[in-house]
Amino acid sequence: MNPIKKWFHCFRKNEDGAVLTEIALSMPLYLILLSGIFEVGNYLILHMKVQHTVVTIADLVTRDEQISEDVIEDIFRVVPLIIAPYPTGDNSLTIVSAVSQTEDTPSSVFWQRSGGGDLTAASVFGEEGDAALLPAGLTMRDNETILATEVFYRFEPLIFPFIPEKTVRRVSFFRPRIGSLQEIDP
Repeated sequence: MNPIKKWFHCFRKNEDGAVLTEIALSMPLYLILLSGIFEVGNYLILHMKVQHTVVTIADLVTRDEQISEDVIEDIFRVVPLIIAPYPTGDNSLTIVSAVSQTEDTPSSVFWQRSGGGDLTAASVFGEEGDAALLPAGLTMRDNETILATEVFYRFEPLIFPFIPEKTVRRVSFFRPRIGSLQEIDP
């Protein structure tokens, strides 16, 4: 038998290390799969945190008969605590808009305040003093106020930097419990 054929024949019969070779070849696939599961889980938790933040802020704003600028600022200071462990700063923004209408004025944004971060974003309901852009099916009665709270958060992937950033936006509509909250006390 030819020595080269004998040498290859020896390798073909020798199965030592076959499992180690299979693990070495499949390990990168498992690491990518595990990293992807971690990234998707992080994204889903962020969605839940943003939803929890928007509902909590809307609830805090609608608790009293009147609201002042100081109270609004205090409420915005709570945003980093609610959305933790995700950092706020340039990544988040919370906007609270009071949408109301009277007999003489169609639904419009009576007042609007933002805080809880420095992300650049605009409310889809319009600016203060403008006619309100409400979702279809949302109707209002005269002298009724709806507080539309929006939370924006810019998601940046932790592991896969080639995935583009995405801004997560959640909205919550609450009616004031007492009063109309059509204006903010200075």
